[in-house]
Amino acid sequence: MSRELIQASVFSIPAACALVCLVMLLLDISFSRKSREERQLRFFLSLTFMVAALSWLGLMFQVIAPEVFIRYSVVFTLTLMFDQILIYRFVHIITATERHSRFNRLHFVVPVLLTVVVELTGYAILTSVVFVVYNTLYPVLGILRIHRYRRSIEDYSADAQRTSLNWLLLMQALTLITIPVPLFGMLFNVDVFSGSWLSVQGALPAFFIYPILCYNLLSDNYVIVTPDDDAELPDIDSAMAAKNFAHYLRDKKPYLNPQLRITDVAVDLHSNRCSISALVNREYGMNFSRLINRCRLKELNRLRLSPDHSEKDNLELVLMAGFSSYRSYLRVKREEDRATVLKEF
Repeated sequence: MSRELIQASVFSIPAACALVCLVMLLLDISFSRKSREERQLRFFLSLTFMVAALSWLGLMFQVIAPEVFIRYSVVFTLTLMFDQILIYRFVHIITATERHSRFNRLHFVVPVLLTVVVELTGYAILTSVVFVVYNTLYPVLGILRIHRYRRSIEDYSADAQRTSLNWLLLMQALTLITIPVPLFGMLFNVDVFSGSWLSVQGALPAFFIYPILCYNLLSDNYVIVTPDDDAELPDIDSAMAAKNFAHYLRDKKPYLNPQLRITDVAVDLHSNRCSISALVNREYGMNFSRLINRCRLKELNRLRLSPDHSEKDNLELVLMAGFSSYRSYLRVKREEDRATVLKEF
C-alpha cells in the first residue's frame, strides 16, 4: 500500500469520528433542555466537529487528489485555524468565572484576514506556519485558562471531580504534544517527519480527543459558574452568621448533595455568594469546597461506624456521604491526607 493511501485512510478516521460526535451533539441539543451556557457549549463543540471534519477532508485531498485540493485550499486554510479557535471558545465558556468575561471577536477576524493574504500572495507556506502556530498557541492558552479556573472554582463548587476538568486539560495537552510536529512535516513535505507512521501519530489522537470531549459534555462532567446578583440580596447578619451557618450545616446537611454550589447555600440562607465565602474563610479558615468535603469525610466516617450500614460496601457509603463518585472521594481524601502530613511537620 502506498504512503499516500495509508495517510488518506488514517485521515479519514478522525473525520468520520468528528461527524459521529457532531450528530450526537445535535441530537442532544434537539431533545434535551439546557441552560443558555450549556447550549452554547454544545453549539461551539458542534461547530468544532464540523470544522474538524472539513480540515481532515482537506488533508485527504492533499495526499490523494492535489487538483481538488487546489480548489479546496481556501476552506482548508480557514478550517486549520477555526478548529483550534472553536475549541478555545469552548474552553472559554466552560471556564468563565466572571460575569463579564467576553471572547474577543478578533479571534475570528484574524483567520479570515490571513486566508485573504494567502490567496492574494500565493504564499502556500504561510498555511503551514499558521497551522503550527494555531495548534500550539491555542492549546497553551486553553491550559492556562483551565488552571485559572481550577483556582477560582474551589470557592464555588465542592464537586472535586467535576471541577477538576482533568479531561479537558488532557485533551489540550494531547493536542499540543502530538498534532503540530508530524502534520507540519507533512505539509512542508519533510521526509523525516512526513512518513506514514508519523502521520498516524498526528492523526490518531484526534480519534480519542473528539469522543472524550463529546462524552464528558453529554455527561455534564463540568461546572459552569453562574453569576448571582449580589446587589439584590441582603448580607448575612454578622452577629448571627456563624451560629446560623453551623446550625444549617448540622441540621440541613447540604453537603449530602453531590452537586452542591455556594450559590445553593446562599439561597437557603437568604444571602449572597460573597458573604457566604467571606464567612467560611473567616470562621473556618478554609474555602467553601474544602469545608464541604471535610463534612463529607466526617459523614463517611459516621456511616462506616453505624451498625445500620454495616452491610453496605464502601462505594455505597461514599455516595451516601455526598461524594459524586469514588474517584472524587479519593481525590479529596488524598488532599486531606497530604494537608495532615504537612501540618504534622
